[in-house]
Amino acid sequence: MKKLLLLGVLAASASCAGMRENGDSYTAHAEAFNLFGLQIPHDDYEAAWAEVPEGTEVVTIASTPSDWDSVLGVLNRIIGFSSTQISGTY
Repeated sequence: MKKLLLLGVLAASASCAGMRENGDSYTAHAEAFNLFGLQIPHDDYEAAWAEVPEGTEVVTIASTPSDWDSVLGVLNRIIGFSSTQISGTY
């Protein structure tokens, strides 16, 4: 039980969301730890979109496969990390 609790604490502390700005461009990002289909602490895709400023133009979106149809998606959903990065301009 202690090992499982430690794993949960480490996973929650490793996951984050944020945004960086440089001149007239920005990059929003979010990461999550996946354990048997659960994304801890949150869905990285939705968290990254929450960081995007309103009224801006989105240029690129890059996201880890988070599905049950591809080999990489299944492996990442069982145990792994997923991330989303959204870049744009003001």
